[in-house]
Amino acid sequence: LGLGATLVSVLRSSRQVVIPLWAEQLGIAPATAALIYGFAAAIDMTVFYPAGRIMDLHGRVWVAVPCALLMGLALMTMPLTTGLASFVAVTLLLGFGNGIGSGIIMTLGADASPRSGRTQFLGIWRMLSDIGSSSGPVLLSAITAVASLAAGMVTIGALGLVAAAVFWRWVPPKAPKPPAPRA
Repeated sequence: LGLGATLVSVLRSSRQVVIPLWAEQLGIAPATAALIYGFAAAIDMTVFYPAGRIMDLHGRVWVAVPCALLMGLALMTMPLTTGLASFVAVTLLLGFGNGIGSGIIMTLGADASPRSGRTQFLGIWRMLSDIGSSSGPVLLSAITAVASLAAGMVTIGALGLVAAAVFWRWVPPKAPKPPAPRA
């Protein structure tokens, strides 16, 4: 699960870099790119509550897998965009994928943490997430320097597919039972 959390953090931090860079590549004006980014953020915020309800009612896997899958596929599809309309569609898909996964990293960490040593576990869990967040743009930059921005996006997107596979394999299929009330 830690690997999945790290990879989702890579995706999330990379999307913040990819959107303006690819908009520049397509010749989209910075003001227009900012507006598109804002629409993606609006979709992100719109879906996080329903996604949380799905997570609580049906299980974490129903949010974790689609989040990683949609973000990965959107990043892999981004180099295929050739104009404003296709760029907007893929950017909105990226925002939707990120939005449905809001809170998934910390929720999975809380679910997986043992009673004994919980604070240490969550500290390490957070460190894995932070490693992903800080290494995403670095990895994207390294691949871009060696190959191209498109190759970097496809590679980072492929990591989303790996994250989806990790979540599919290790996230329990059912929602955890709420703890019994304390007397």
